[in-house]
Amino acid sequence: MEGFNIIIKDNFFEKELFEKLKIHISNYRYAAQDHTLTNSNYNHVWFSCPTEKNIENIIKNKCENIFNKKFRVNFCHYTLLASVNALPHIDLNDNCDHQIIIYIKGNTNLHKGTGFYLNDELNTHVGFNENRAVLWHSNTKHSPLNWASDDKSKRYSIICQLKEI
Repeated sequence: MEGFNIIIKDNFFEKELFEKLKIHISNYRYAAQDHTLTNSNYNHVWFSCPTEKNIENIIKNKCENIFNKKFRVNFCHYTLLASVNALPHIDLNDNCDHQIIIYIKGNTNLHKGTGFYLNDELNTHVGFNENRAVLWHSNTKHSPLNWASDDKSKRYSIICQLKEI
């Protein structure tokens, strides 16, 4: 999958597992991560903590089935996001060529999801829905959309970066 190709899967996790994740996700200790965006002067600050190995494995296996490819996990983290500025960026690097975000807990809102850019213009909004997974190739420019929302509540998700092997 190269270029602008987004896959959306609702009800990504089985119901029982999703409900457990939703209950516990706000209880983790989130630490600030400061990541300088590729080809940019911007720092993308986000709050995260690593997922448990079994959650990482479930996500990896589901992605392997969706893409019909084998992956190794670069990282898999629970994330917490509040209001931010628009930070369109690309995460493609030597350790990451596919990504997935799974929305876990938050207010359902078009502007709480993720925006995807084509030719530096916002092209596609994917709204936040709990237990929705969004998968894309890491050369696709994207940004959290919280900056566009009047609702300043937190959004909890899982972000996983994968390297094709």
